[in-house]
Amino acid sequence: MLVNHYIISGILSLVLFFLYKISYDTRKLNKLLKVLLLFNFSLFYSYLFITSAFNYKIHLPLHLCYLTELAILFLLFFKKQFFYPLMLLNSLGGGVTGFLNSNLTHDDMLIEHIHLYLSHFNLLLFSLILFKERFSLSKIDVINSMTLNGLIMIVIIWVNEGLNSNYWFTKSKPPGTNLTNILPESIYLVVLIAIGMVSYILTYKLYKK
Repeated sequence: MLVNHYIISGILSLVLFFLYKISYDTRKLNKLLKVLLLFNFSLFYSYLFITSAFNYKIHLPLHLCYLTELAILFLLFFKKQFFYPLMLLNSLGGGVTGFLNSNLTHDDMLIEHIHLYLSHFNLLLFSLILFKERFSLSKIDVINSMTLNGLIMIVIIWVNEGLNSNYWFTKSKPPGTNLTNILPESIYLVVLIAIGMVSYILTYKLYKK
């Protein structure tokens, strides 16, 4: 499972590198991203509803990466860049994390695996586009984004209590092969938050003004 995950992630990383090298017009990349975002969400939720496989406890787009991906879709269509710093800070670290870890198992549906890979590919493509556009981040962007994510996390914890779900993995460690496999149950969430903060700092270093 882990070997296959890295093979697929590696292939998708090569595709991103290829797009970075051959694409000089970011408008075309933005159009490609819109198509991929629409395709990903439409395919995923159409399949789930048609097959009656939708489960509100696991399939709502409330995990941070999927929430970010959905927000990017709306921002691209409405041409609003106000939340771009938050989207970028979530996207680069989230995309890399998704390529290095998996919260899915052999028991999960194929469509869920497709959705996972395409979602994290889209996040990295968004990051690549902003890098090519020389988008920059400031320290206040990082502080504001950390604060906003913290507020969203509080809402997610409340949602998890109401739905008995595990979005953002606030109640228990994620399944699949990932870093939390080697972490004690008592500290895994703190470690994940710390990794997210380090990811923010590294992204800021890469995109700083």
